[in-house]
Amino acid sequence: MTAAFLRLEDAAGRLGVRVMLALTVQEETGGRGAEELMPALRRAGLTPSAVLVGEPTGLDLAIAQKGLLILEIGSVGRACHAAHARALGAPNAIRSLARDLVALEGVDLGSPDPLLGPVTLEPTVVRGGTARNAVPAEAACVLDLRINPATDADALLRSLQRAVSGEVRVVSDRLRPCGIDAGHALVEAVRRARPEARLFGSAGLSDLVFFEGLPGVKVGPGRTERSHTPDEFVLESEILEGCRFYERAVPEIARTALHATRATS
Repeated sequence: MTAAFLRLEDAAGRLGVRVMLALTVQEETGGRGAEELMPALRRAGLTPSAVLVGEPTGLDLAIAQKGLLILEIGSVGRACHAAHARALGAPNAIRSLARDLVALEGVDLGSPDPLLGPVTLEPTVVRGGTARNAVPAEAACVLDLRINPATDADALLRSLQRAVSGEVRVVSDRLRPCGIDAGHALVEAVRRARPEARLFGSAGLSDLVFFEGLPGVKVGPGRTERSHTPDEFVLESEILEGCRFYERAVPEIARTALHATRATS
């Protein structure tokens, strides 16, 4: 993106658009960079009319992405020495949490979305216990819940709570599903830059969620299946093709009458 941005510096002026490159912080750790960027741009009178969010899509076009609810389920036990727990009848918070996690596998998460697929629920971070010989008084697990546009989040949360003995609480619910119509002018413009690109719905989250109300697609070099794996990598050939793609995409977007005053981010 940076290389394409620098190469487009002169061309953008001739095309009659302002091109902005946003290198945002905390994309993996809370998203505050992009979240605070948009209000700042609006205050400066620089609201983009189109957004390309760089993610590893193999240069296919993600026209929708799931939302993310971060939940936590907690279980309560009674602290005591592990050697005496059975005799005392002390409930073990870890054992209760384990039963709840198994019970969650049987909850109906709703119908799948035609583009985004099924709603998914995965335990990701577990904590509990303070010593190897002590029964813990409490244990908890973070739940990663990926939802679709039609998901009734409140109803789903009630279903999850009914299925378990512990307490389910919402840690974050601000990352909602988002998308753009397949026939939108922006999508057509970007496809002219890469006619072979397929349209798909992305299960992963990205900064696209923070550009609510603006037409945008998620597209970039590399494969998302490599994300968060050992020795994660992007091929040199993928980077070069990505640069060429962004260079082609901006002129195509510029020729599309998205707004009277246009900018591409």
